[in-house]
Amino acid sequence: MRDVALHLVKTGPKRRAARASDPKPATMLQCPRCGGREVIETKVGVMYAAGKAKGGTKSLLCADCHRRGERVVLV
Repeated sequence: MRDVALHLVKTGPKRRAARASDPKPATMLQCPRCGGREVIETKVGVMYAAGKAKGGTKSLLCADCHRRGERVVLV
C-alpha cells in the first residue's frame, strides 16, 4: 500500500439549525429527540377478521428516528 498524506479541509461558516428557526403551529407534532416533524402511525396487536383489521393499539412514531433504528413515541 502507498502512504498517502492526509490533510484537513477548511469548513465554511456554521449553518443555523433549520428546525430551531422555523416557526411551528402549536398543534404540530415534533420529535423531542431529533426535531423531525414526519410521523408514522403504527398499530400493535391487530387481528384480521372478515378481511378487515380490528383492534390494536395505535402509536405515533418519529419517522426520522425510526429510520435510524430508534423507537421514539410521540404523544
